[in-house]
Amino acid sequence: MCPFCISTMGLIVAGAVSTGGLATFALKVARKKNSSAENIPHSSNERSSQNVD
Repeated sequence: MCPFCISTMGLIVAGAVSTGGLATFALKVARKKNSSAENIPHSSNERSSQNVD
């Protein structure tokens, strides 16, 4: 393979790896924000009085 082809392939692989890492980081941050915003009942009385609809 020519040096240009090898360098192009390296750039494509590096771009795919960095994009996957950024997507993973974004998902982790989004999950952390969503899990802290959930309202979890603390007692069985609150849980039984919730509306299921």
